[in-house]
Amino acid sequence: MNGIESTMTAARVWDLGDDRFVYGDVNSVLGVNLLNEEEWLQFQDFWNTLEVDKYMNDGGKYRYRRFGRFKYFAEDDRLQPQPYGPYTQPTYFNPLNGGVNRFFGPLTEPMINSKVVTRLLKELGRVYSELEDVPMWKINTYFNRIYAAHAEVGKPVPEGMHRDGVKFSCLFMANMFGFTGGETSLYDLVEKQPIFKGRLAEPGDILLFRDDTVFHDTTPILPTEPDVPGYRDLLVIEFR
Repeated sequence: MNGIESTMTAARVWDLGDDRFVYGDVNSVLGVNLLNEEEWLQFQDFWNTLEVDKYMNDGGKYRYRRFGRFKYFAEDDRLQPQPYGPYTQPTYFNPLNGGVNRFFGPLTEPMINSKVVTRLLKELGRVYSELEDVPMWKINTYFNRIYAAHAEVGKPVPEGMHRDGVKFSCLFMANMFGFTGGETSLYDLVEKQPIFKGRLAEPGDILLFRDDTVFHDTTPILPTEPDVPGYRDLLVIEFR
């Protein structure tokens, strides 16, 4: 893939090694049709149970979140939830909210045991382990809802163009309603030129990228109707 991609088309997950990103619907990219899982509607409902992010140094109240960690063991295709603890990033990765321990709302038991979540994490673990020949991965998971209201713009990436300091990142669209914007861009690390621009436009759309080789950013979201808040529900997954 050369140049800037601006439309959502299917791509093979193995392109991730050469092109630094893969995008499309989850069935085309990973070969798993998660939207047909019996628990899909329950999975979407998880975003109605998130807690407001109290660590936004811009004063924003537009992000709701739950956070949890797992480990994936390639030898026996095993996913292991990890004890709850704070999340922190150095300020050179996150100049807005880095440098402090952030105690986000923990994952609930239904989230941890969700067939949609475990199937997605295991599939990513298999792919990444084969690509990198890594026997064990540490995984961060973020259930993020960004609100867009007339009084407050929703910022999916309030810190601006950045890296997260992991190996692989995944953006998975769970649900969306009533907003414009939310276009994600990936940038070359050296010249900071865009190599991808696209919008996760439907539930089940997915973007995988190598966080160690690109910067990423996403434009703010605005409600399509002034008096009706919109929202963007994303499961963000990091492998390190």
